[in-house]
Amino acid sequence: MTRSTDVRLGPARRVPGWVGHVVVSVMVLGASVLPSDEAGSAEWRGDLAALNLVAVALLVARRRLPVPALAAMTALVWLTVPLQLFNPGTVLATAVATYTASRQSDRRRALWLTITVAVLVAGATAVAIRYGTVQFLLLILLAGALGDVVRVQGEQFLAITERAERAEATREALALQRVAEDRLAIARDLHDAVAHQIAVINLHAGVAGSALRDRPDDAEHSLAVIRRASRTVLTQIGDLLATLRDPGSSGTGPVGLAQLDDIVREFRGHGLDVTVRRLGDPRELPPAVDVVALRVIQEALTNAHKHGTEHRAHVVIEYAQGGLRLTVTNPVPTRPDGTAESARSGHGLVGARERVESVRGTLSHGRTGLSSWQLDVDLPTDPGDNA
Repeated sequence: MTRSTDVRLGPARRVPGWVGHVVVSVMVLGASVLPSDEAGSAEWRGDLAALNLVAVALLVARRRLPVPALAAMTALVWLTVPLQLFNPGTVLATAVATYTASRQSDRRRALWLTITVAVLVAGATAVAIRYGTVQFLLLILLAGALGDVVRVQGEQFLAITERAERAEATREALALQRVAEDRLAIARDLHDAVAHQIAVINLHAGVAGSALRDRPDDAEHSLAVIRRASRTVLTQIGDLLATLRDPGSSGTGPVGLAQLDDIVREFRGHGLDVTVRRLGDPRELPPAVDVVALRVIQEALTNAHKHGTEHRAHVVIEYAQGGLRLTVTNPVPTRPDGTAESARSGHGLVGARERVESVRGTLSHGRTGLSSWQLDVDLPTDPGDNA
């Protein structure tokens, strides 16, 4: 099934349709005064003007009904032959109808319409006046070709416009995705900045509350820890806000495993006995992997401090070929039925998993044995694996 298309170029849409019809009407009526034979001269005839007014009326429908209007114009041309009213104005109107039909049809249909009408008009010309046959034939063919060219240009214009709109939509989608990623990164950094310190403040606030009367020295120590943790978290939040205001500024927080000893020392100061074991030959890590490794260990130690028992944790850092393996274990409470309680899968572990996956790594966690919890992380260190 053939589907006709009405393609208009962008600038042409700003011109009212009636303006074009007025111009065509003037041209058709003006052509009616041209001589209809070689020996004739230009003269005004009322019957020819009336005939061309009929042609102008038929052209009104050429945009909504292009093919029927073209068929009616071709029939009108042949009607002028027995009435001896054949004139260039009617042929010009037929050329205009051919242009419109060709412009609103697909290429194959436009070709057949143009050739058919051109042959019919040429035949009518040969019968009526026996001269100008080639000229009128070429006029119809030129009108059909021009309509096809305008249609093709219009389709190309629409295709370019659609591609530009799709590209703009894609850019907006990418921008929204980047905004979402930035918001997630901010949430991760905020959690990393405050989670451990808030846990420490909460823990020592409870100790201070219970020891305030009976053990004032312990209460004073806990309050001192709360003050240090508060200053630390305020400093970290300030660094994060400064980084948000100026993305080019460098933060003062941990940036890699080189700062692990400082974090371990801090946890030990809060009562968590942390042992660190390094296997393999330490080497420089990709910056993204280095940051993720430190953040994951920090999160695991925070969970061990909050939810673990016996106040101890063990960290193993293994430098393997093409990768880095992290293992953090800590004791967890055992239920009365003899099974280990599950560690909480809060936002911390969710954020840690997202960080690990951002560098194409894997993270798993769960209990091992009756009273032990273990977190395992595999991070690729080959730059090609993090591309």
